[in-house]
Order: sequence, then structure tokens, then C-alpha cells
Amino acid sequence: MPKTEFDSHLPYMGLQIGSLSVQQEKLVQFICSGMTIAAAGRASGYATPSNAYAAAKLEPVAQAIQYFREQMHEEVKFGIQQAHSMYMNAYVASANSTEMKNTVDSMVRLHGLAKESQSQQVNIQINGAKQLERLSDDELLKLAGKGTQYLEPQTNDK
Repeated sequence: MPKTEFDSHLPYMGLQIGSLSVQQEKLVQFICSGMTIAAAGRASGYATPSNAYAAAKLEPVAQAIQYFREQMHEEVKFGIQQAHSMYMNAYVASANSTEMKNTVDSMVRLHGLAKESQSQQVNIQINGAKQLERLSDDELLKLAGKGTQYLEPQTNDK
């Protein structure tokens, strides 16, 4: 961020122009961009990490960091309303019915309007697979609930 832009934020931070050095301003910007204090201190020219930690604890620097963190929180608000609005824009800009349908499906999921079908699953676990391999055909047919005549060919001469 350019110095003039940073200076324009100072009154909202409760600070006066000139209350932070250029090095402290860079420290604030690097910390708020996601760097650790030690890395931000290195990037802004502090000799040791302990000097950067001491600078970050100074009241004006801490105020500036808190201000920019609050600004980022306000910018990152994204919820159902924003998602709904984006889906509506996508629906209006749809080129064909497939895109419209996909947008509607996404909106239905977003608002929880579709209930997933409650399909029943049956899991059968056979621990004795080796034992089943040793059974005769008659015994396997009995386990399956079929009679011994099941495998015999039938004629339809009725």
C-alpha cells in the first residue's frame, strides 16, 4: 500500500500523521498481510526478531494492526445472502437451460431444500469365506434359500 493511502487511514486508527515511522508502517503492512512478526520484522528491516516483537507491541503499531485486521474482517463477510445473489447472477447470465438447471440445483443445495433420498443399504459381511468354499452345492443352495431342484433344467411342457 502506498504511503499516502496508509496515511489516509491514520485518523481512523486514532493516530496522527507521523506517529509511526516508515519502518513501523511496513511492519504493520507485512503483519496484516499474513506474515509472522519475525518474518515481517526481517522484511521491514529490523535487526532481530526481538526488535520486531518489541515494535509490534508499541501502542501505535498495535492500534494500526488491530485497525487493519478489523478492515479485513469486514471485507471477508460471505454468507448465504452473498452466495444466493451470486447464483442469481449466474442464472440470469445462463446461456442455455443446462446452465440454468445447474444453477437452480446449486441454489436448492445452498438453501437445504432438497432432501437426500434415504436409501437403505444392506451390508453383509462373511467372515468365513474359506468355509463357504468348502461347502457342497446342495449346502450352498440351502444357505441361499433355494431347493436342490433349482439347478435342474425344467421343461415347459404343461
